Amino acid sequence: MSHTQAQGPAAQTQAILRELANVHQKAQADHKVGQPGLYSRILVIVDGTAPVENEYDSCYMTPIAPPGSGQGYYTLTAPQGTEGAERPADISVDEAKLSQGDSEVAALLDAYEWITTAGFQAATESIRIVLVSNIGPCNACKARLQIFYNDVLTAASDATSKASITVESIYDTGDAFFDTERGNRIATTYGYRNATKTPYDISGQKGSYWQYVLPRPY
Repeated sequence: MSHTQAQGPAAQTQAILRELANVHQKAQADHKVGQPGLYSRILVIVDGTAPVENEYDSCYMTPIAPPGSGQGYYTLTAPQGTEGAERPADISVDEAKLSQGDSEVAALLDAYEWITTAGFQAATESIRIVLVSNIGPCNACKARLQIFYNDVLTAASDATSKASITVESIYDTGDAFFDTERGNRIATTYGYRNATKTPYDISGQKGSYWQYVLPRPY
């Protein structure tokens, strides 16, 4: 373990708060006028060790992904019979297409590749996967996150990994969720209706963020 990496719940909370601040900073820097879009990054906390920038020997953190950066496996728009996650029935074709470039799409693929190439080898006890974003995910990206969880569990089984695996979404908007319309009047909800308001008081910082732990698919 690197001397700058730390273990334990406090270190994990500090890492989450740090990355919430970094995601907001990136969003504000890119959008001088108007409301920024959804920026995200994923922390892969292995055996309680929280990642720091550019030190990924035993844990990992994806780059901060901006809106429009999504492509690849988790777009939910791949033609049938080709490589790509299958679109769930409750996500319309239009919503999948409208959201296929969302930042979560890029972050999920990046995290999956590290977990399956290095994470299972590094983990002996646990892999905690945390999507950190300035806004909670839209309906289509909530579905993508659940598909990703299933994919990671399947890959863990194939790799005979015994580590416990959890996936969660953390963001810090005023409310846990808000309903809106995207594009050509496609209704969606950003954030989770049943997210938990999680308080923190650490290193002089006090506040709270929204946390939703995904149900294990099997």
